[in-house]
Amino acid sequence: MKKPNFEQTIEIFCLVIWLLFTVLSAFFMVILEASTLSVITYFILVLCPLALLLYHFKQHLIQPFYHLSTTIEAIKNEEYGQRFYTSDSSGILHSLQQETQQLCQQLQSFKSERDHQAILLFRLIEQLPSPIAIFDNDTALVHANEAFSNWIGKPWQSLRLLKAHKFSLEYHSGHWHFNHPTLGDEWQLRYSELTIAGMQAHLVILTDVQAVVSQAQRDAWQKMIRVLSHEIHNSLSPIKSLAQTLIEIPTTQENQADFEQALGVIVQRSDGLMSFVNRYASVAKQHQLHIEAISINDLLTPLVGLFDNRVRLTIEQNFTLQIDQSLLEQALVNLIKNALEAGGKRNAVYVKAYHNHKFAGIEVLDEGHGIKNADNLFVPFYTTKAAGKGIGLILAKNIVEQHNGKLSLTNRKEAQGAIAHIQLPLTTANK
Repeated sequence: MKKPNFEQTIEIFCLVIWLLFTVLSAFFMVILEASTLSVITYFILVLCPLALLLYHFKQHLIQPFYHLSTTIEAIKNEEYGQRFYTSDSSGILHSLQQETQQLCQQLQSFKSERDHQAILLFRLIEQLPSPIAIFDNDTALVHANEAFSNWIGKPWQSLRLLKAHKFSLEYHSGHWHFNHPTLGDEWQLRYSELTIAGMQAHLVILTDVQAVVSQAQRDAWQKMIRVLSHEIHNSLSPIKSLAQTLIEIPTTQENQADFEQALGVIVQRSDGLMSFVNRYASVAKQHQLHIEAISINDLLTPLVGLFDNRVRLTIEQNFTLQIDQSLLEQALVNLIKNALEAGGKRNAVYVKAYHNHKFAGIEVLDEGHGIKNADNLFVPFYTTKAAGKGIGLILAKNIVEQHNGKLSLTNRKEAQGAIAHIQLPLTTANK
């Protein structure tokens, strides 16, 4: 049997009281042998008012719960003007009224702050140059910026609430993608989930692939031009100065030696400039690799022997690499020389080799002052050494990458100095 709810319990309680009072009244009337007129009069004047009184008692008892239910429904719809009210100036209903009022005020404040954040987000999106759109959980468009309007060729406001597939976008299993085959070649999709005004939404950003590539190319050209202009200016300045001096001084038997010396300097600086240009061309050169199997012991032990006892070798376990030995040795020589020069004459250099069944690692650690400008490490001809050429690191990086590996140079965490880390693929036999 189903248990009665609160309202039914109150109704049953009031009905039981009325029936009990009626039965008792009828019992006494039978004992007193009351007349029919007396019974009718008693029913009209006593029992009917009692029924009305019990009905109003029930209504008064459950009315606050109706008010509270209406208030909660309004809170669910974020309408905080509807408040629970009672005429009691004390007691539990008065406390309930105060608590609901405070709750509504806090939620109203939270809603205002959340709406303000949403407005700021929308304004920020409108200022960004990339096409950006916000879709709800049903992938309907709810907001976008002017760049998105330009991308679709229409004001986004006129297409609001249209599904994402109308814009060649699809959402499936937590991922967004284009449903048009060529758009993925021109645009890159980035997306994330966020909450806006209490609504779960999807933020979708479209990035022009060509713009990203162009920016990367511009950055590369700027670095290259900076290095080229510096080196060429240093070479041409003395050539120009000597040439002007030769023009202004008349040729005589006495200054013939000076002329020959000046011309020799011009030739020397011209050869230096030509050498610089040739070196620059060699930086990005694709080497012809002669791949052979060689153990890490056979690679590193003779190599470390080229240097003094400041270079200390540690090989955790012997393993085999498929490499061009001479090229990789050249890369390692450059890294070890850099480490020796960075550490000074007293500090040691540590060369370590290991593998983790996925890749082989070779580390060159120094005890120098560390890296101060990491952005220019692999810029051709950038160097902090007075007599440096600035091509050692970029050549080493080029060689390692042609072996399908990676070269990184970072500061050490456990001690002072830097660490050059080479990561190379392992042969199948080592895995």
